[in-house]
Amino acid sequence: MNLNELNHELTPDALSDVNSQIIDSLKPEEQSSGFTLFYALIVQRDELVQHILADSDPAFARSFAEKELVVNDKLKEVAQTLLKSAKDDASHFIRSQAAIKKYK
Repeated sequence: MNLNELNHELTPDALSDVNSQIIDSLKPEEQSSGFTLFYALIVQRDELVQHILADSDPAFARSFAEKELVVNDKLKEVAQTLLKSAKDDASHFIRSQAAIKKYK
């Protein structure tokens, strides 16, 4: 995922900054801290989007919401991929532990 997938022509600077942090949190060297940072940034992003929608005129809010639906779907895909990866890692760890116990 790259920043262009999260930003669109209606993305304000504050939201673009959060999007940039989300992209940075997905880099392999940042994933060692788990998904806590990713989750916190997604929550922050959601609050910001909700605030933008609430404070905008209806025409802008509609256009912005339509563009954000596409971005939201992409973020949802990333979150699902991360969840699957975490489940696979946990499963592999459990199998490894069971194998180690057999050799003791």
